[in-house]
Amino acid sequence: MRNHQAICAACYLAAAIALLTTAADSAVAQRPDNPDLKREQRNREVREANLRNAETKVALERIDQKRVAAAIQQVKEDFKQIQIVRNQMVRNLLANKPPDYNLIADETGEIHKRADRLKTYLMPPVPDKDKEQPKSQIEFNNDEMKDALVRLCNLIAGFIDNPVLKTPEKVDVEQSARAGSDLLMIIELSGNIKRSADRLSKQTK
Repeated sequence: MRNHQAICAACYLAAAIALLTTAADSAVAQRPDNPDLKREQRNREVREANLRNAETKVALERIDQKRVAAAIQQVKEDFKQIQIVRNQMVRNLLANKPPDYNLIADETGEIHKRADRLKTYLMPPVPDKDKEQPKSQIEFNNDEMKDALVRLCNLIAGFIDNPVLKTPEKVDVEQSARAGSDLLMIIELSGNIKRSADRLSKQTK
């Protein structure tokens, strides 16, 4: 929604400039053939055009700054919420209670949604020709569910503790690659667990 609004605002500014330029050109065509007057009017038009261009540049920069600020805020929110849900899952696992598949589906669905959104911000887009084939969906049964949840919690812990995310100003190719790999595995595993939990929830009713 923010991107759409920013594009619309930019298009509006461009259209406004085009209309103003067209009006100015029309006015030039209707002036008397006086060289001094034409030169004075032309200089004024140039000054006005430069002012409009400067105002447009400032407006577009403000739009870009708002988009960047909104993206940063979204990343922080998703990153924090993944940690919160992960901690809830750990507490539930340590309680050693019978699995609540509705809760598991909700929690892993939340992780999947936010991790997938983080990917769009933290990882460069992959060209269509380089995209991997869709990964096979894995189904977990009741006996496998706890191990899958433990693995997901460990993946999230490793991702959260990655030095690249704590000190982004330091460039570390190896740790960056690891963070990207962990994030992709979190997305895949959380999706598989959610689907399995949804199925097991229906079976236990």
